Amino acid sequence: MIGIIVITHARLGRELVNAAEFILGKIERIETISLEPQSKTDFLSAQLEAAQAKVDGGDGVLILTDMFGGTPNNISLAYFDEGKVDVVTGVNLPMVIKAATSRQGKALAELSRAVRQAGHDSISAASELLAS
Repeated sequence: MIGIIVITHARLGRELVNAAEFILGKIERIETISLEPQSKTDFLSAQLEAAQAKVDGGDGVLILTDMFGGTPNNISLAYFDEGKVDVVTGVNLPMVIKAATSRQGKALAELSRAVRQAGHDSISAASELLAS
């Protein structure tokens, strides 16, 4: 099973996982890391390494970050390893749910694509959906 790490500014990632667990129940092999104002990048790197060791069961790790170019994403990109660790940015609740429910028996690249698509598909505007 592919492991999941959600690393974000403040507690956004933790709350996304809390919401996903509210819907799905307990999610295995998932960790969250929160960037706080006082966080140092070397400490975040150490947290990311520890989280990776916890969630990686040998099938790879998917890291979900909140914003491309932000510190959580930039730190995560240093751990990208094709076929072993992938990083997807722009995390939202449907992406966490998709990652948690679709990772069994999938290759990391396949899960990464499915998670990105779930995030994309979940964004809509009422003005487009409900316009007459």
